[in-house]
Amino acid sequence: MKQMLRSFIFGIIVFSLLTPLVLAENNNILFYGKDLGKIENSIKVDYSIIKTQIIPQNLSQFRVIALITPEKGLFPDDNVRLLDFVNSGGTLIIIAEDFTEGSSTSQLNRLLSSFSVEFNVDRLYDDNNFFTYSNNVIIAGDDNFLPSKGVSRMLYVNGCTLKGDFDGFLKSSSTAYSKNYDGFETYTKGEKPPVSAFINYGKGKIILVGDRSIFEDTYVVQGDNALFVMNLFDFATGKNDLISERVEYKEKYDDAAGSFLSYFDSKKKDGFSELKPNETIQITSLIENGYNNYIFGLYKDAYTDLSQAINNFESQMESLDTEFNEKLQQAKTLEIEARNAGVSIADEAVFNEGVYYLSQAEKETNLKTRIELLDSSIQILGTFGQGDRQRANIEIDTAENKLNESKKTIFYESDVQKAEEYLNEAKQLFNQGNYTDAITSAVESQKYSTRAIDKYNIFKIVLGLGLLLGALLLMILTKRIFSWKKQKEN
Repeated sequence: MKQMLRSFIFGIIVFSLLTPLVLAENNNILFYGKDLGKIENSIKVDYSIIKTQIIPQNLSQFRVIALITPEKGLFPDDNVRLLDFVNSGGTLIIIAEDFTEGSSTSQLNRLLSSFSVEFNVDRLYDDNNFFTYSNNVIIAGDDNFLPSKGVSRMLYVNGCTLKGDFDGFLKSSSTAYSKNYDGFETYTKGEKPPVSAFINYGKGKIILVGDRSIFEDTYVVQGDNALFVMNLFDFATGKNDLISERVEYKEKYDDAAGSFLSYFDSKKKDGFSELKPNETIQITSLIENGYNNYIFGLYKDAYTDLSQAINNFESQMESLDTEFNEKLQQAKTLEIEARNAGVSIADEAVFNEGVYYLSQAEKETNLKTRIELLDSSIQILGTFGQGDRQRANIEIDTAENKLNESKKTIFYESDVQKAEEYLNEAKQLFNQGNYTDAITSAVESQKYSTRAIDKYNIFKIVLGLGLLLGALLLMILTKRIFSWKKQKEN
């Protein structure tokens, strides 16, 4: 029992010792000052963020503290605790802005007064490397400064410059310069004003960034700003391996997007979206999700989404190619069978039309059009040779109708008999598949039926004329008789 009690007490002690470590891992970044916007959601994928407007008394639970252009000043004891936090192994990120936040910058510089570094109360400009305005400066990254690893183009908007002796820094270009509020230059062209840097202090480090706009929703999606921001927090926590991984996935996404997106757009215009509407919606959704992850620095998720979109598209394209090749082979087989059977003059025009559709389908690049051309070719070549059959059917039906009509005649049994003989012969030939001869026999049957009908019609005409003439003679005769009787009475 005593042994169990000792084990229980030992477990409680171990748990109490490990709990701060767990909390430190789960709640390891403290934000003091302003918000950073939507990029915070990306940071939260790997870290927990606690926001405050008061520097806590106990800072041991945090791995990183970010001072983000705070509007409230820092008290002297806050500065002491923050520097002790760094000296004990924590990382302090200090984010300033240009001269429009001069009072906040002065507060931050007081914290840095014991070091030979500070923020200048100025603004960076570049008349050569800028976006829209000269104060929207374009800065290239430097792999030696880990937060900017993989950064090819960062947009630095209304930011200030730094000065001092740093252990690592990121500089702007040789065409950049800076001015204070009164227009006096703090850096001239060629001096490459530093915009971000860090110094080691005790077991920790202090990182300086001279522009909060980099993090804002409007600008974090520009260039490689999101990459810089995400790298910055990994660098602050010492997780440099995540920086390398992030850069790797960004490069993978860039390569895949560069070759796939334009190709996918071209195939959509070439009929893919019409043949595969639901699949197009799914692929487009994955692309959009990937892009949204990309612009906020979640490059691994972005690459995963894009890869899935590419796999889905390739699978659907393979399905369309298989369908096309199967139909192509079917059409070619029908063409060969038709040629081997022999193409009659009557069927030549129909046959050539089917072959034309087939040849056009092989050259067509539009996915929808080429399938339609093959369907037309298969329909025509598949029913090739049925023209004689259809015509034989028609001629036999016509012959049968005429025979039935001829049987109503009188005195012309020989013609009707001949017509019936030829009709029976036509039906027999039709059943044997000899449609050409069946047509000939049916036409002969029609001739005899027509002759019997014509003879009967002539007979009816002659008979009609005879009756009409007899009636006329009878009427004349009757009239003369009445006239003779009247004369006799007189």
